[in-house]
Amino acid sequence: MYDKVAVYAGTRNIYEQMYVCLKSLLLNNRMDRVYLLIEDDVFPYPVPDCVFPLNVSGQEFFEKDSPNYQSPWSYMTMMRCALATMFPDEKRMLWLDCDTIVDEDITDLFEMNMAGILYAGALEPRKSVDVFRYINAGVLMCNLELLRLAEKEDELVQFLNTVKLGFPDQEAINLLCQCRIRLIDSSYNSNPWTMACVRPKVIHYATIRGEELKKQWGYRKYDKMELFAKEGETNE
Repeated sequence: MYDKVAVYAGTRNIYEQMYVCLKSLLLNNRMDRVYLLIEDDVFPYPVPDCVFPLNVSGQEFFEKDSPNYQSPWSYMTMMRCALATMFPDEKRMLWLDCDTIVDEDITDLFEMNMAGILYAGALEPRKSVDVFRYINAGVLMCNLELLRLAEKEDELVQFLNTVKLGFPDQEAINLLCQCRIRLIDSSYNSNPWTMACVRPKVIHYATIRGEELKKQWGYRKYDKMELFAKEGETNE
């Protein structure tokens, strides 16, 4: 049995967005730990005991002059390729983009068999050819234990620091870890690029940004819900 551990990452301009996504996860799932990779020492919203904000603005994995640092996705997205090093005591971790709404219990993701598997994600059919299975990394189960054992993160970080990519971390994972990827059902990552599903468990607003995101039903639903921290609790 593995702990239910998740992580979000975002620059300070999307803290509000991150908080809504976090609420959707915690209101539908009993989590052991959730990490927030942010650019400040304190997260500006109240969070319960299981949530741990971490200031990673001084990260040393990706140099500012590296080819993917100034991509439209910001350096925070590349942090998903450094989780095994950042969290040496965690065995598995679910990465969730800050435009995902978790609408149901997703315990099955944490209980899946990942023997010999580095990453698990939903298929993008249009980028998959024959045996090459391209996954969308917006919802990504990461086998940190095996990543450390296989010393794969050093390879991923070096690749991102030397090769210019369109979707940096996502493409690096797909290219370098192809033989150790497991597919999950698209209901865990329902977006325009994954396969259609009848009942999404995780809605990924992958093509929507900024103010437009706030108009979406899933976002509005959780924006209005309360997520109380315990009395007297701080998030420092």
